[in-house]
Amino acid sequence: MPSAPPPVALSGRLAVPIDIDLLAASVRFDPVSQVAEVSARLELRLPGPAGCPVFDLRQPIDEAALDGTLLPPDALGYCDMGAGEDARMRVVDVACSGGSAHQLELRYRLGTPEAPGALPIGWSPGGVSWDLLMSDLEPGRYLEMWFPANLCHDTLRIELDVEVVGTDRPHVLLANGAVDENRPGAQWSVRYPRRYTSLSPLLALVPADEVEVRHCRTEAAGKQLGVKVAALAGTAGDLDAVTADTSAWLSYFAARYGRFNGSDFLAVLWGAPRGMEYDGATTTCAPALEHEVFHSWFGRGVKPACASDGWIDEAMASWATASRRAATGRFQAEELGLDEEPSLLYPPHPWSRHTPREAYGAGSRLLSGLAYMAGGAAQLRSALAAWFKAYGGGAASTQDLARHLESWCGRDLGPWWDRYVYGEDGTAG
Repeated sequence: MPSAPPPVALSGRLAVPIDIDLLAASVRFDPVSQVAEVSARLELRLPGPAGCPVFDLRQPIDEAALDGTLLPPDALGYCDMGAGEDARMRVVDVACSGGSAHQLELRYRLGTPEAPGALPIGWSPGGVSWDLLMSDLEPGRYLEMWFPANLCHDTLRIELDVEVVGTDRPHVLLANGAVDENRPGAQWSVRYPRRYTSLSPLLALVPADEVEVRHCRTEAAGKQLGVKVAALAGTAGDLDAVTADTSAWLSYFAARYGRFNGSDFLAVLWGAPRGMEYDGATTTCAPALEHEVFHSWFGRGVKPACASDGWIDEAMASWATASRRAATGRFQAEELGLDEEPSLLYPPHPWSRHTPREAYGAGSRLLSGLAYMAGGAAQLRSALAAWFKAYGGGAASTQDLARHLESWCGRDLGPWWDRYVYGEDGTAG
C-alpha cells in the first residue's frame, strides 16, 4: 500500500511528510500583460511525528501564511532530502505537533516551473495555451510544477478555478474532472475526485480557435464509456480516425484486462511527439495513443505506490503495446537468465521522484522473460488481468508485483528482481 517516505533530519530540524486533504487554487490569466496569478490553499495534516512539514511547489513564492500567520518566502525554502537536488522538497520552517492539522496559503505568479524539461506558458495575441504537461521521467514534474502538492502516494481533493481576463477571445478548458463553465469561454471551476494523487489530474487551456473536439460513446466490457478527443492546432492526421482508434483501444483493453475505472475518457492530441498518462485521460500524439490508453489500466488504473514503483507500468505498457521504446516486439516471451546486463529500474532512495528511462527497454525485456517463465504471452496477459483485478482503483508496489508474479512463474523471482530491478550485478564481495 502507498506510504510516505520517512522523516529526514536537516540542520537541527526534522522534516516530516504530510497528508494533504484539499488543494484549492484559483488561477487568473491575463494575455495582455502575459501574467498568470495564483492563490492556493492547502489543508494538511501531520500523520506522524512532530516536525517541519514537507511539500513541493516549483514556482517562486511571493506570499505565504501558515494558519493565518505570515511567513517570509524563505521560510519555505528548498531542501535536498537525500535523493539529489532535482528531487528537492520545500520544508516549512515551523515546528508543528504530530497529528496536528494546518492551513497553508500561498500567492505567486506562474512562470516556467523549476524542474527539468518543464515548458513555459504559451502566450498569443489575446490568448493563452497552458497544460499541466506532467512527466514521470524527471523529479518535480507532477502537479507540483504549478501548485503546492505532495508526492504521488497521497490522495487528495483538488479544486481549481481558472479564469482568462482582458480578452474577448474565447478559450476551451479540457480536464479529467467535473468542469463547470461559469463564464462561457473565460471562467471555469474544476473538481477532481478524492482518489486522485499528484500524478492524476489533466488540465489544458487553449484558445477555442486552436482546438477541434470529437465526442462518441463506446462499449467496454459491457460498460458504456463517453470518449472525448481534442486535437490542438498543428496535429496531423484524421481526427475521426483517431477517435475511432481511441474507442477501439478502450474496448480492447477492457475485454482483455478488466473493466475501465470511470465513466469517461479524455484524449488531448498534440502535434509534437509527446505522451503522458492521467486518470482516465492522456495527452498524446497519435503514434503513442495505444501506449497511453493502456496506462488507464496499468499506471493510473493501478497506480505506483511510490515514485520508485513507476517503472512497473512503463515496463508493462512497453511489453504489451507497440511502443517505440520497447526492447522487443509486442507480447514477446524470451528466456531471461541471470547473465544479462543488470538494470536499475527502482531508484533506491525513499525520496526519489522519477522513473528511470530503462523502464521501457530493460523493463519490457524483463516482462518478456517473465512471460517465458509463465508459459507464454497469454499466461502473462492473464497475470496482468489478475493484477488489475487485485489492485485496480488502488496502488501497488514493486514488492507486490514480485509476489504476484511468483505464483504465475512458479519460482522465486528474487534473483531476477535483484539483478534486473534493483541493479545488483552480484560481484560485490
